[in-house]
Amino acid sequence: MTGAAPPAQIGIRLATAADQPALIEFLRDHWSPHHIFVAAPEVFDWQYGASATRLNMIFASNGNTVFGVLGFIPMGRFDPALGDTDILLAVWKTRKDAPPGLGLLLLKTLSAKLNPRLIGAIGITDEVKPIYRALGYQLGDLHQSAIFNPARQTQRIAAGVPDAALSDEHASGTGWSLSQLDAEAVSALGPVLDRLARASLPAKSAAYVAARYLRHPWYEHRFGLISRDGIPGSLCIWRQVEAEGASILRIVDIVGGTDWLAAGRALFQPLLMDCGADYIDLMQIGTPAEVLAEGGWLSPAEVPGLVLPNYFAPFERRTVTIACAWKLRAHSGPPMRLYRADSDQDRPNALPLPRRADLAGL
Repeated sequence: MTGAAPPAQIGIRLATAADQPALIEFLRDHWSPHHIFVAAPEVFDWQYGASATRLNMIFASNGNTVFGVLGFIPMGRFDPALGDTDILLAVWKTRKDAPPGLGLLLLKTLSAKLNPRLIGAIGITDEVKPIYRALGYQLGDLHQSAIFNPARQTQRIAAGVPDAALSDEHASGTGWSLSQLDAEAVSALGPVLDRLARASLPAKSAAYVAARYLRHPWYEHRFGLISRDGIPGSLCIWRQVEAEGASILRIVDIVGGTDWLAAGRALFQPLLMDCGADYIDLMQIGTPAEVLAEGGWLSPAEVPGLVLPNYFAPFERRTVTIACAWKLRAHSGPPMRLYRADSDQDRPNALPLPRRADLAGL
């Protein structure tokens, strides 16, 4: 019954706040009792909460039993003005005894209800790739790469790092500069950020950056304004993560253009030496490989034996391929670029969850 209507006793609708307990119970029983949404429902609130009349999740039930759920994160989750134009999927699960084709029907129903310009998913399994392909989605993998700290000749987190990556001979900056900004300075960017955000899809804004990063309940992000000849070209957002007695910087989002990544070593090696992190990594799709190569970014996809761990809670020293799918309505607008934090690949995944103590006034 692929693509068919569900049995009469099962209905599909967008969730409301009143449905949250049943949805978390479903994830507990049919995904994992150890899922972070089960252990810490406040993470569920942060990811899917919208209003009392809507959670960003669509589900199928017969009134008493939930048979399947599909979560999604619209850019409007963090700036209501952005609405449902661009959405990223997150959590897609049906019961083993659900009617055949129910998962596909959830996706089709969501697309029909919201009619987004861009609908994408980061972190898909091999099992669902044929479904996305049959629906006309494009498939690809997030490209992971890194720039290393030459002062850390012994790398404690990555493995297989070539000696040339630890050279302190910076590549040319070609006029680009990086200025670290505090929260007040980021907030003051306002219209500048709104302009930079128009350089790519999904749509973002100054309000999005404030809600998604400045006021993140658990993670403290850092911000770098990338400029050339005094003209801002991009805001780079990263956070520091620790493992094995060391730390790395992890770029989670870039708001603006990405040509400046061709000056990566010149911009980031001084930052790495200043903060003592082993390396800075980037997971993205949409920036040409030649731009990254020019900037000295090294990837496990091109460097045999190089390992850039993805999981830090708990830590696993292995490279992980994160597959993506996306569908973009024909348009003549800016290019699509996806980053680690655009979906649910950069959220808390384990307890405890110490909340930030520096949020007052943000």
